[in-house]
Formats: sequence, structure tokens, C-alpha cells
Amino acid sequence: MPIRVSVIEDDAILRDAMADAIGDDPAMQVVGLHPTGESFLAQLDAEAPDVAIMDINLPGFSGIEAVRRAKAKRPAAQFLMCTVQDDDDHLFEALCAGATGYLVKDADPQQVIAAVKDLHGGGSPMSAGIARRVIHALQRQRSPSPEIMRLTDREREVLDQLAQGYRYKEIAARLQVSMDTVRTHIRNLYEKLQVSSRTDALNKLYPR
Repeated sequence: MPIRVSVIEDDAILRDAMADAIGDDPAMQVVGLHPTGESFLAQLDAEAPDVAIMDINLPGFSGIEAVRRAKAKRPAAQFLMCTVQDDDDHLFEALCAGATGYLVKDADPQQVIAAVKDLHGGGSPMSAGIARRVIHALQRQRSPSPEIMRLTDREREVLDQLAQGYRYKEIAARLQVSMDTVRTHIRNLYEKLQVSSRTDALNKLYPR
């Protein structure tokens, strides 16, 4: 059976170029082409892709959010980020959301095809510079800041949920508490950590 591939890319020229390259390979089959994450999610069950090639900067919600939602619906699907966004924040957010491959857009079509096959075969293809940054991040000693020790168990639990990318409504459902309770915990932990955003709080949890 050919590898079923969906392409989610808002640049029509690049999207069509990927589709042509994939379509020329008998081991692969394009099952969907989408300019937005919303369009992809609407057809996710019908297309049932083995691998999705996902841009990060999409109209509407981001490719990272699309991966997180799609992975929840189809855990077996594999996601290859193919984007100009190669900074650490986007990289690690994408990996935490469920992406298992990451290429920058200067990769040629044959590299993308090889990456799709590698991903489908159980690998985690990444551009060389990306892989090096991941290794360096794993090698660094990352221990929580002293401020984390001031949090209550429940506040730490809420912070852990934030670290996994869940929204307030989802955290409330997962912890079986009200939205107001979640907001209170987040307000308190922000005050204790002396931060004003999720990103700043996670930098306290995992300092770089």
C-alpha cells in the first residue's frame, strides 16, 4: 500500500510542487491538499493520512495547533513540519504537539520525499541544524527555577497542563474543576513566578 500523504501549506505554488513530487513516487499517494489547518481537520477522517506535511504559519490557527488537534483524533498519523520557522520556541512547541519530523523550507523535494518515507518507517527526520539544536537542548541540564518550589501541588499541576499545550477550558475538564478555578490558579502561579505569560512561566519551569 502506498504511503497516504496530506499536504497543509498556504503557499499554492509550494503546495502544488510538493504534491507533484509526491505523486511522481509510486510508493506514495497524495490524499489531500489544504491551505489551512481547519480544512485539513475537516477532512482528516476521510483522508486518513499516514503522514501529513504541515506548515507552521497558516491562516487561522497555526500548524502547531493543527498537529495537536489532529494527533488527538488520529494518534497513529505522523506529522512532518516543513517551515521557515526554525527558532527554538517553534521547534519545541511543534515536537511537544506531536510532530515527529522537522524540515526547513530550503529542503528540496527529494529531501521531503525521503523524510516522509523515513517518518513512515519509524524515523524522526530533521534538518541537520535542527537535529543539532535538539541534541544540545537535551544535553543541557534543565532544572526548574527556585520559584517553582513556591507553587502548590495544584498550581504545579496546572502549570504542567500548560506545558503540554492545553487551553484553559481543556485544563478545567482534565482536572475536573471550573474555568474560574483554573484562572485563579494561573493568576496565582503567574504572581508567584513573577511572569505574565505562558511562555515566561514555562521558561521558569524549564530554564534554558
